[in-house]
Amino acid sequence: MSKKYIILGAGGQLGKALCAIFPDAKALTHKELDISDEAQVNAFDWSKYDVILNAAALVNSDGSETSELRAKTWLANAYGPRNLAKIAIEKNKTIVHYSSDYVWDGRKKNHKDDEIVAPLLVYGQSKAAGDLVVSLVPKHYIMRVSWVVGDGHNIPKTMKKLADMRINPKVVDDQFGRLTFASEIARATKYFLDNKVAYGSYNVTNDGPVKSWYEIAADVFEYAGYDRNRVHPVSTEEYAADKPGFAPRPLNSDMDLVKLRQTGFMPVDYTDMLKEYVRHLPLDE
Repeated sequence: MSKKYIILGAGGQLGKALCAIFPDAKALTHKELDISDEAQVNAFDWSKYDVILNAAALVNSDGSETSELRAKTWLANAYGPRNLAKIAIEKNKTIVHYSSDYVWDGRKKNHKDDEIVAPLLVYGQSKAAGDLVVSLVPKHYIMRVSWVVGDGHNIPKTMKKLADMRINPKVVDDQFGRLTFASEIARATKYFLDNKVAYGSYNVTNDGPVKSWYEIAADVFEYAGYDRNRVHPVSTEEYAADKPGFAPRPLNSDMDLVKLRQTGFMPVDYTDMLKEYVRHLPLDE
């Protein structure tokens, strides 16, 4: 008998990619089911579903540090997963939960799957709390992802827009990582579920060279047919100097992918995917 899937947070970049690869899944946006509302979660009929794919999150690094969004961030990223974990434990469901490189402080390079969390900011702290509670579910996958690119707001899209508008941006050159396409996270999710991969926490990013945001931005300019030298490198400290409320970011977001490959899943190099992505973005004038 085929398993029945439910996708939560279906309106985001990752949610849309999951909907594409699981077309028969029940897909709910934040407005249709708010996972941070315990009463809503408890009242929902979970009996029809075997696997919960939780792509719901409040992703606003700077906003999470403000009095307006701090509690909402904790509600979405920690209380929400707690409510789902409770359901998964009580009703024997599998849960796939998507985490972030922001659970680490970024002092180390090549983060291991089991590295102790040490988040720098409220967003990362709330995601780490969500991870810990989901890890109590007997049948769980926690997928740590970084620098997500999909159908929605992301840095490559912003850089392409600036290039088209003849704006020469300053971009940080001391934060390093790999892009992770939402479609690749969705592909990994399907592989894990189809192949009954051992439960646990996994780093799930694209393969490819570890680069700074500055290098990625320059690549976007080049792939869009512009001079990559129009992008100017700055340190995070310089970039943040005139931006009050700029939250601290981990300087190293690259992840070790050995455990991921040991499952038999081979992550794709993001380079060609980024070229294709940029080429298909509309001209912004």
